[in-house]
Amino acid sequence: MNILVLNGSPRSGTSNTMKLTTAFLEGMGGHNAETVDISEENISPCRGCFCCWEKTPGKCVIADDMGMLLRKYREAQLVIWSFPLYCFGLPSKIKAFVDRLLPLNLPFIGEMANGKPVHPARYDLEAQRHVLISTCGFFTIEKNYDALVKQFDILFGARYTKILCPQGELFRVPQLRGRTEEYLKLVRKAGAEYSSGGCFSADTEKQLAVPLYPKEAFIAMANASWEIAETDGASGTPARMDPREWLLRQMAAVYTPHPNTPKEEKRVEFFFTDSGETYQLIAGKTGAALVKDSSDFAPYSVRIETPFSVWQDISEGKITGTEALFRGKYRVLGDFSLMTTVMPGFSPGKTQASSSAQEPVQELMKKRTTKKHSMLVLLMPFMALWILLPVFGNSGALAAILTGACVPLAARFFRLSPYDTAAAFLVNVLSAAFLAGAPLSIIVTLSYALFGGMWLVSVFLKIPLCAWYSANDYNGDEAFDNPLFIRTNRLIAGLWGVLYLCVSVWTWFFMKSEYASLVGLVNSIAPALAGIFTAAFVKWYPAHYARKAR
Repeated sequence: MNILVLNGSPRSGTSNTMKLTTAFLEGMGGHNAETVDISEENISPCRGCFCCWEKTPGKCVIADDMGMLLRKYREAQLVIWSFPLYCFGLPSKIKAFVDRLLPLNLPFIGEMANGKPVHPARYDLEAQRHVLISTCGFFTIEKNYDALVKQFDILFGARYTKILCPQGELFRVPQLRGRTEEYLKLVRKAGAEYSSGGCFSADTEKQLAVPLYPKEAFIAMANASWEIAETDGASGTPARMDPREWLLRQMAAVYTPHPNTPKEEKRVEFFFTDSGETYQLIAGKTGAALVKDSSDFAPYSVRIETPFSVWQDISEGKITGTEALFRGKYRVLGDFSLMTTVMPGFSPGKTQASSSAQEPVQELMKKRTTKKHSMLVLLMPFMALWILLPVFGNSGALAAILTGACVPLAARFFRLSPYDTAAAFLVNVLSAAFLAGAPLSIIVTLSYALFGGMWLVSVFLKIPLCAWYSANDYNGDEAFDNPLFIRTNRLIAGLWGVLYLCVSVWTWFFMKSEYASLVGLVNSIAPALAGIFTAAFVKWYPAHYARKAR
């Protein structure tokens, strides 16, 4: 398909609208597309001389680039009109282009079946199709695009389709890339559908019509996006807003409360180490506000000490906050738990941004109730072996095998980790060995050693054993990209691995001694104490790591 893209934005290649158009073309695939930057072309206004109708039929007498552009236009099978909305219509240069399409028509007046008056086409362009892609700076399509849509309806009727995206200025804000990239992905889908069927699906059209953000949130973001502080006295000269204040105002504007956000307001204090400036953000259940006057400060809930350049890189997605923290680029004081409950609200990434734009918090909570990993699935086969085998012998072994066999069935209710399957396999092998005549002391001792071995081996793998289960409390699989989370879980996995290797050693000696009856008691107390230590460690260690100045 021969595609002509008319980039009508005065910003040319930096156009926000062209980001959508580029995504649409990517979705269409390998078609022959040529882009014309209308702002770079020599296009004079139409003179209304009608020479193209009378003296030089089909040819404009103005010697500029329109002669060449008219040829490209006639040869195109698909014309993509890409421009922002200017004063509820077309930008002036592409409006001049539309006016200069007059040579494509004949001077005579005709009438269509619906009563619409027309100038008959000089060339047969009935097979030519058009796509209108436009962005604007307001929060809605309604009462905004009416005039433009009416004009395109008159110009092209059923031969065009459209993607109208209000809130288009947000595509230039790096901090919102997570949400805007979601929309661009949807535009690529629309391009693929148009390439294969010449239209968009009803579902895609519906999703394209959803604003990037709710009205109130967009207005706050749009107003905060201007790097202008206030007029300079009587002169009226705009003063440039401090970039630190500008970034924090953007953060406050995009703030979306996390479902686990505490009910009471929390103060997040930023101390920029390179400038010595301090700001506070007040975050609550309904939104956030910036406090820049130190006289209005209150004791902080959590304090972030960082060079401004680091926080700017985090906000623009050049580095994740957790990775920057892990590398020692900033430090955190105060309640570290707020880094996982309050701070995500200031970073509208892909899932959170789109959900906050379209769904209430209760819907988010429903989504979080999907299947999760459960350590109970891992432990049940071993617990069956440790408890039932010494008491019931062969019957206990059969019960342990049955428990291990039920692990695949648990997938109906839980997500299975690789260790769930490994545990079931090991218990079944050990139980079968006992049924084949292996001594009880060897089977029990070996079971503890293998269980501890799983923990220790996982320390050297990408995801340590306990991380599969503790990730439930840290946004699921997203936690696997958090280096501090992984580091903490490696230490915990190492602790439990060493513990169970020790358990296997003393179990062997206990079972060979007169104190064999105490094995169960000792082997219950040791994991209980380790569990208490683990619960304290997972709270202490990340906060301790974040406080260290490096």
